[in-house]
Amino acid sequence: MEENRTVKFRDVAENYFSETRVECRYTISSQHSWGSHDWIGLFKVGWLTVKDYYTFAWALAPEGYQAGTDANCSVGFYSSYLPKPSGEAYQFVYVDEHGEISAVSSPFTFCSPRPLDELVTLEQEKNGEEEEEGDDLLLVVPKALILQSLLEGCQHDLHELHKRFEAADVEVERERERWRTDRDEFERVRNEMRSQIDELKDNLRQSTEEFEELEQKQKDVQSTHDNMSAELSGLLAERAENHQRIKDLELDAATLTQQKQDIEAELDRMKERVKKMTTQRRDEEKEKKDLQIENEQAHAELRTLQERLEASERSTDALRRDLSELGSMQSHSHAELHQVRLQSAQMNLQLSQANLALREGQATWGQEREALRQSAELDKDRVQKLSRELQKKEEWLQEERTEREKLEVELGNEKDCNRELRASLRALQKEQEQHQLEKQELLDHIHVLELRLDTETDAKWAEAAATPTSCIDSSLSIEQKPPQVSQESELSLSVLDSEQFSSQGSTEQSQKDNENDMMQEDLEVEPYSSVNADKASRFPEHKDSLQWSY
Repeated sequence: MEENRTVKFRDVAENYFSETRVECRYTISSQHSWGSHDWIGLFKVGWLTVKDYYTFAWALAPEGYQAGTDANCSVGFYSSYLPKPSGEAYQFVYVDEHGEISAVSSPFTFCSPRPLDELVTLEQEKNGEEEEEGDDLLLVVPKALILQSLLEGCQHDLHELHKRFEAADVEVERERERWRTDRDEFERVRNEMRSQIDELKDNLRQSTEEFEELEQKQKDVQSTHDNMSAELSGLLAERAENHQRIKDLELDAATLTQQKQDIEAELDRMKERVKKMTTQRRDEEKEKKDLQIENEQAHAELRTLQERLEASERSTDALRRDLSELGSMQSHSHAELHQVRLQSAQMNLQLSQANLALREGQATWGQEREALRQSAELDKDRVQKLSRELQKKEEWLQEERTEREKLEVELGNEKDCNRELRASLRALQKEQEQHQLEKQELLDHIHVLELRLDTETDAKWAEAAATPTSCIDSSLSIEQKPPQVSQESELSLSVLDSEQFSSQGSTEQSQKDNENDMMQEDLEVEPYSSVNADKASRFPEHKDSLQWSY
């Protein structure tokens, strides 16, 4: 039977006072189905049925009770309904709404308190500022009643503390979630900055490689230009123009190298700033954690002190309520009060000392409250200072972003300069190719003229050999041959001038074509060293033939 109990009585004493209110505490288990008609009866030991109760009280459930859960409850038996002090044993019995017994307590007895050991005298102060000394009342109450009221106040305070502790746990969980979100946001921003820095590094590396390729191509162009200047020694105007262009390209290359050095220096400065920013961010996180810990400790101390102050205020309120209740019972205990007035002087002295100690405690509590307020204000100032510092850091990060955007714009300008340089190199290369073609055409024309002169001279010698009588005419023709050759050379020079004029028109047309092809970045300059070597190897032969023709 004892194993099937669904309700359990708690804190059952061996003796109770009939003059005081008896508190019955019990626990409802999750297997018990509570009903509004459940009741607790006070039975004399040896009872047979549930109708043999001496008195009873309805079994109440706490607020917010849910079926299927454990709950701690209590109910009170007033002194007017309790039996008189005797040696008979009693016990509490829990009866549900179906009349079944759910719990039985251990037996106990009712007794009367001893005159001196179990009684306490209290002084009741009346309301009002101007009261005479004779109006104070001395109350003699059992010590158990005071202890019981104090126990009830402590239980109430404990319940309030549990509620506050749960609220504090919820607030701490919110703060943790907020801190996690802030940390994730910071990690995301930091990863974005790292990726952007890596992209800038890659872009800078690509620009340096492209610049090195341009330098190599420029060297190749310079070598080919030297070869062409040696080959085209006769074209002085075009050579001067080419030299001027080469100087401009060298100036552009110098400016590009200077810009590259400036960009590398700026990148180094950016790296240093990023390192400083990361270290400073770490220090700020450490300081923020320390301040959070200090703030939590200060809040915990503030909460403990406030709880102590509230508990003391509640205890004083409970004592005042008990004094008022005891005043209502003064009519019943007037005879006993008349018997103990002789002992009230000593107890009055003790009560005055207790009041003095209570006032001193209230003064100290006021000082502690003021100190806690000051510490809370200091914590608020620290939090505001940290928020301002965080705002400054965000502004600094915004400035860094603007600087990074400026660097990206500068890199874009550098790429545009590289495109222009490539276009100018392509234009120069095409002009050189045009000059080579023009030179080859001139050499072919000179070779054709030489062949024509050879055929004419051979024909004249054959005619002279066929007609030996016309020696004089042949001698005259031979004497007139140099002027004819000079006329041929003049003809070749005029052809050369016309070819130069046409080459200038073709160069202008090639420049226009190059301007249309400036946006094609993937084109590369092809080496022409082999072609120039072939032309250089053929050029002396044509030069000798030209001298022979002259």
